[in-house]
Amino acid sequence: MIWGETEITFEEDGIEIVVRHIPAWVCPHGDDAAFAPGVTDEIIKTARELIAVAKRALAADRAFPHQEYLVKVVA
Repeated sequence: MIWGETEITFEEDGIEIVVRHIPAWVCPHGDDAAFAPGVTDEIIKTARELIAVAKRALAADRAFPHQEYLVKVVA
């Protein structure tokens, strides 16, 4: 494992959320990644919040176009 970045994709009800540039220990030979304590919980919480936002937008406007947002978290 080497220190680097990875990404995770969440899909629910036709909505796809991709979280990129996550600092992690990554396997150079595959898709395995290990995160610092608490990171996984924060990523899942954030993805669920983003899916909820997308669902509300879809419910308000069925013609909702493809959207891409960049969310940056600085600690």
